[in-house]
Amino acid sequence: MSEVTKRPGRPSLSEHQKQQIRDDIINIARDLFVNHGYENTSMRKIAAQAGFAPTKIYYYFENKKEILRYFWEDISQALWNHCEPSEDVLAKPPIEILRHLMHKSVEYWLQNPKSFQLGIATQDHEAESKDNFNIYESSGTGKYIELLYDCVQRCIDRGDFRVTNKQIAAQVITLSIYGIYGSFYGLPMVRWEDKDELINTAIDNTLRGLQN
Repeated sequence: MSEVTKRPGRPSLSEHQKQQIRDDIINIARDLFVNHGYENTSMRKIAAQAGFAPTKIYYYFENKKEILRYFWEDISQALWNHCEPSEDVLAKPPIEILRHLMHKSVEYWLQNPKSFQLGIATQDHEAESKDNFNIYESSGTGKYIELLYDCVQRCIDRGDFRVTNKQIAAQVITLSIYGIYGSFYGLPMVRWEDKDELINTAIDNTLRGLQN
């Protein structure tokens, strides 16, 4: 019986090579989302930019929402890693923990303009189907929000805040955070005063406005 000779084919990729391709796709997709918008970017465009046949990209990602989900999970965890308080901070009164979260959040977004641009380009949304997702349920963001709301409730329970609606107080803080870093990005022509002083004053005034 003659031995069947296996024809040489393309060698299989290592896990490291596959991850490198995934990373390349992610970087290309990020630039396309930012420069052309999420809705105007198709999997075919991403594949073409990567030099792939249109079908090859689906080996790595099911659809562009899976790529976007990857971005937001990554950003969410990076945000929490940057903002997570030390044990020393957690031992302080809750209003000081809130101050820490606000400062660190503003700092993170100002240090990561690509993440901010991606957020503007893609816009977060509620999970309306299995294909969509809710970034507020991602691990890092979930921990951040849980601590934020816990500290707000503790401030209310201690009588530190005159605003007793937890949702209102937490969302005022969120609006303040977004307003600070969003203004620096969105109004680049303004001749801003010292950035650190502006951030400190804005955060102090927000917390003071919630207090008795």
